[in-house]
Amino acid sequence: MKRRAFLIALLSCSALSPAHAVDERYRDYEPRPGLAGEVAVTGAPAPSSLMLLWPESFRMLQPQTVLHVGVETGGAKVKAAVEALAILVNDENPLTCISLDALKSLYTDENPSWGGAGSGSAAAAPVTPLAREAKAGESDFFAEAVMGGAPFAAGVRRVARYSDMLDEIAATPGGIGYAPAGYRGDGVKALQLSKAEGTCAPPSASAAYRAEYPLSRFVYVEGDRNEAGLAFFDYVLSQEGQRDAVIAGFYSLPWTFAAEERKKLGLD
Repeated sequence: MKRRAFLIALLSCSALSPAHAVDERYRDYEPRPGLAGEVAVTGAPAPSSLMLLWPESFRMLQPQTVLHVGVETGGAKVKAAVEALAILVNDENPLTCISLDALKSLYTDENPSWGGAGSGSAAAAPVTPLAREAKAGESDFFAEAVMGGAPFAAGVRRVARYSDMLDEIAATPGGIGYAPAGYRGDGVKALQLSKAEGTCAPPSASAAYRAEYPLSRFVYVEGDRNEAGLAFFDYVLSQEGQRDAVIAGFYSLPWTFAAEERKKLGLD
């Protein structure tokens, strides 16, 4: 109980976005009396915050189960949440929208300029790009979707946590970085984002759900299809599990997709 409370407190200090409510059609999770057994679960892609919070929350409700997190099983794979990565700058930066190509240049050029990002002379501060240090075995959505395998420039500053990144951007006029769209922080703002010659879109839930926002994708969870594994999936696709996703800075899975996944697993 204490560990889960600590995880929620740690995530909530920057991430909790109460404006995004979970669809009321998600039912509360009903613990299965006497449920025991082992189950291997992993994220695909692996959101480390969720793969901490979901298993810990499930263990609290089903204490006789043993979860092996991060172990690939080849079992059932389901949509579990929606990830949207927000591009964040200091709130005094006049820039409102940036293209994916311009964003990549800020992270690959040795001497990037805001002029190249479309801000002109209004942003005189030097560009200070920040990137999060990905843990071993953890996918890096930004590196995949923006960098496309290209290396970061030597001047890109690395930080350990998203909360640290928000603090750095708030304290640095020319700072730019990224975090799950549900994160909030004083002194920072999220940019709209566009593909080449495309329309600018905000990192909102609606834009992510309609695939209008370029840095959005489904989060998948994979696990054994045994009794304990199905119960874990049931938790993830419940009111409580989706609230965990919101706490971690993600968007809940649209109910239409959740209903399909629950039917596929035989949960309803």
